[in-house]
Amino acid sequence: MRNVRRFYDCSTAHLPGQTAQAIDSGLFAKSPTMHNEYGWLFSVPETLADLPEGVDCDAFKVVIALALDAGCDYVLFDRDVPPVPYLEVFDW
Repeated sequence: MRNVRRFYDCSTAHLPGQTAQAIDSGLFAKSPTMHNEYGWLFSVPETLADLPEGVDCDAFKVVIALALDAGCDYVLFDRDVPPVPYLEVFDW
């Protein structure tokens, strides 16, 4: 089915507060595809090298790399998703 897309579901707690603020205020180097009060949906590029030059958040890049490895088209950072033990958690 061509209309089916995969997404990587991730807690917003896996991003630093500074990154979350930058995303919310429109100052992050990569704009989310969609956003609301619960989180953000980002498209996944073909490769990490295809991320915009100004994306300097290592935690964001790690999640994008996991999504790439899993063959996902999107990453959903959702505040209601429980954090996972294999990613850093930021308290903000």
